[in-house]
Amino acid sequence: MRQWITFILGFLSFLAVTIIILVLFLGNKPYSDTEELAIERAKSEKLIEDVERAYVYTNVKASVTVLGTNGKGELMAVFVPEGDGKLQTLALVDKITAKQARELVLNEMDVKKILHTKLGMESEEPVWEVAFVDEKDTLNYVYLSADDGQWRKRILNL
Repeated sequence: MRQWITFILGFLSFLAVTIIILVLFLGNKPYSDTEELAIERAKSEKLIEDVERAYVYTNVKASVTVLGTNGKGELMAVFVPEGDGKLQTLALVDKITAKQARELVLNEMDVKKILHTKLGMESEEPVWEVAFVDEKDTLNYVYLSADDGQWRKRILNL
């Protein structure tokens, strides 16, 4: 009897781990596919040559931000909208970096943990979105201009 219980518990544990891995993999697949398509599009239009990072950025419409270098070796960001919209590019020379955006937020807000820092377009202006949890364990989003580091929008205490 004890062997049956051990077998059943072992099998159920294995099954639970398998289902969790499958759900995580399949749940992330649409994002991965979208990012891959955006990278291919940015490369095919010769806007970027070597890709460092790509991620989905969502405001009114979703887009993918592709960060990397162009053929001249300049650090660039390419904003690839959903569908067949026009791609936008931004040379990141003399712009606020992700690290600087995080430091600005850390200096002004009570930050417990920064969740992410993403570059995206808001009203045709490049902004850094910094999401963080504050000391009261509430979720916060702040948007800083990538051009000069000025605060554009704050969504606090969610």
